[in-house]
Amino acid sequence: MYKLMFSLIVLIIGYFSFYTLFYIINLANYYYWSFLPAIIILIIFIPFILKHKVTKIEYDNKFVYKNFLSKKYWQEAFSEVKKLKNLVMMAALLSLTLITKLLTLPSGFGDLGISFGYVFLAIGGLLYGPVAGMLMGFLVDNLEFIIFPSAYPYFIGYSISSMLTGLINGLLFYKRKLSFFKIFTNRLLVNFFINAILGTIWMGIVANYHNLDMYFTRFLFIALPKNLVYLIPQSLILFAVFKSLAHVFVRADLMAVEVKENIGLF
Repeated sequence: MYKLMFSLIVLIIGYFSFYTLFYIINLANYYYWSFLPAIIILIIFIPFILKHKVTKIEYDNKFVYKNFLSKKYWQEAFSEVKKLKNLVMMAALLSLTLITKLLTLPSGFGDLGISFGYVFLAIGGLLYGPVAGMLMGFLVDNLEFIIFPSAYPYFIGYSISSMLTGLINGLLFYKRKLSFFKIFTNRLLVNFFINAILGTIWMGIVANYHNLDMYFTRFLFIALPKNLVYLIPQSLILFAVFKSLAHVFVRADLMAVEVKENIGLF
């Protein structure tokens, strides 16, 4: 049943993502054409959905937790930011995140761009947890403002959004059973609530929007479409990165092998 539900979610999200994209580029009969790429994406996933088997391990141990409500989970998360080795690795991930800002591409949605900085922040949350994720989020936003100043003044709201992103990365990825569905959930939370909703509010504040219509226009026609269109591609990229680098993380003693063995679609 859960496989059928996930297939339906992939189809629905895929359809509305391409529906939004085709509507914006004014493609004729966009409501029909949107089905084609959505179905293709679903067909690509079907073999993985049918063949996938989850390795069963004991939860709530020092390697993998059922959830983030355990006291020990937070003790370990706080301890991660006290180790010099971890701080050096976090600094390297921050540097890579900032470098990606130089490679930002236009998204086709107003002034919003595309970069791959989210990948390195997600790796930080995966390896070092929610506390480190929040710290990295705060630092990357402030360093970005200093290194790449914009036409807008400094606003703490963007730092809050970046910290919340780091928190979500850590809560869903750190010492947890990893799956594509969980990665998809992560991107859905970040893209919709943080990037689209909070991003629209912050932009309205710094750009001095005068009425609610300006907020709704940006949200409905720029922020929301952009984040929906790139939702599945970003999820696929993160899943591929986690899956391909897991053995490297294990050999470098950055990840427990028990976590590596539980990276799958579900």
